[in-house]
Amino acid sequence: MLKKIAIVISSMLLGIFGGAAVGWLIGRAVFFFAAELPNRNLPPEQYSAATCGLNLSIGMLTFFVLIPAGVVLGSAFGFGFGMKQTHEE
Repeated sequence: MLKKIAIVISSMLLGIFGGAAVGWLIGRAVFFFAAELPNRNLPPEQYSAATCGLNLSIGMLTFFVLIPAGVVLGSAFGFGFGMKQTHEE
């Protein structure tokens, strides 16, 4: 019984951390293609002025939406995978 609980908890934790990482990577990719790539040839002071509002909005999107959504989806997939593994034994 304890082995089944450990399997489910470890798969959920793996799903949580994997989902958070995927959410962060999606946010980073959005920032790269929306802010960094179009403004790559600007001097540093013009770059910071051009991407000021974009930095904050994409950062908030990543921190408050994408990472929590990745955590929730990852834990759900991890729970499903862990339960499937415990029923096979």
